[in-house]
This record gives sequence, structure tokens and C-alpha cells, in this order.
Amino acid sequence: MQGDAFLARLVDVAGRLQPGRWDDDPQPFIGGLISAQAAQHVIEAWHQREALGGRTLLAPRKVKEGTSLLTPGIIELTSVTDVPDEEVFGPLLSVWRYDHFDEAIHLANSTRFGLSCGLVSTDRAQFEQLLLEARAGIVNWNKPLTGAASTSPFGGVGASGNHRPSAWYAADYCAWPMATLESPELTLPATLSPGLDFSRREAV
Repeated sequence: MQGDAFLARLVDVAGRLQPGRWDDDPQPFIGGLISAQAAQHVIEAWHQREALGGRTLLAPRKVKEGTSLLTPGIIELTSVTDVPDEEVFGPLLSVWRYDHFDEAIHLANSTRFGLSCGLVSTDRAQFEQLLLEARAGIVNWNKPLTGAASTSPFGGVGASGNHRPSAWYAADYCAWPMATLESPELTLPATLSPGLDFSRREAV
């Protein structure tokens, strides 16, 4: 299945991401979290989701005890119920698989946050459907979800948004602009960020 191949590739590339200090050589792709406690919170969130029945695809680990350097983690939660609807501020990716695109949009909208949403696909019709139905402040097509364009609106109407309707301006606050970055094709940038390795390994 295409989804299996995508996940396998994702785990392979993410597993090679090594966090490091800003002055390390070679330059790392990611640095540390804001504190060692923040890194520990990510580890605890992973353990919590695993205890609920999540299937770990890539276990996050501390590079060095007492520091905030943390490798990425990926956990599949497709059949898990009662997953906490809380933001985890660290490199922990939760994966839900779906059979139909309508189900994917429903899953994406089933959070109380909704800051950003995106589609990796060559299907323009699916993206146009997502634009209409997504409950998010940033909706992108074949573009990263992190790092909003400074020239675009930002926020949304969820708990991670910035709208607080009140008084005479309530009508204006309840309508929000939606930003989007689009590309009809999914391509790697000409120059990769430091620390990224997309080379394909030969089968052993």
C-alpha cells in the first residue's frame, strides 16, 4: 500500500535526524527543546499514548540525560480511543490512517486547536475540498505546515487561534482569513536544510 511505503520512508528519514547544539559541526537539523523538563514531557506524552494502545514506529530518546536534546518520535494511533486532545511541544508525531478522504478531513477537524492543516497529494480537487471544509487557520498544499508566511494571516478559530469575539466587533472576529501555500507537485528543495539526509540506502 502507498501509505505503508510513505510511513516507512518517513520513519527512515526521521530516524536519521540527530539534534545538536547550535555550534555543532556538522550543523544539526534541530536543536534542543526549551528545557530538560520540556523534553521529559514529550517522553511522558509518548509513553501515555503507547499505554493507550498506540503503536510506536519510532521511539523518541534523549541524546544525553539532563539535556533538552531529543530525537523524533512517531506513533500510530489509528484504532486508539480517548487520545488526549493536547498539544505536545516537541518532536512527537501522531499518525491516524484513513480509508476515505472525507474521513481524513473529519479526523483533522476533530481537535479543539486547528492552527494548521495540509495535504500531500497531486489531487487538486482534494485540496479544494480541504480548503472549504478544514477548520484551520493555515491550509497548505504540498508545503510544510511549520513556519507560517509572515505576509499571510495566521491563527484560526480553535484554541490555538487568536480570535476572541466581543462587543460590536464580534461579527468581524467570527470571520477569519485563511492562508495557503500551494504546489501542484511534491518536490524536494534544491538545497536541503543542514542535517537532513534523503539519500536512499541500499538493501542489505
